Amino acid sequence: MFDFGYSELLIVAVVLLVVVGPKELPGLLKVIFDFVSKIKIYAAELRTGVQSIANDIEIEKISKNTNKSINKNKTNEDN
Repeated sequence: MFDFGYSELLIVAVVLLVVVGPKELPGLLKVIFDFVSKIKIYAAELRTGVQSIANDIEIEKISKNTNKSINKNKTNEDN
């Protein structure tokens, strides 16, 4: 997705180690990973909701087309 290589990840890890320090790094990583996992969960819920809405719209379109066909057939039979 982001196309990071091992060298970029190593640079980020070294910078984090220098800036944050070895004592606070595990806590910071835990907070970051918790945040990322929550974002993934919210994104999955959003995707599911949008898919549900799209399915409902598609069902409505099919229902309308079916009703139009039924009404058209009834008028043709009456003539």
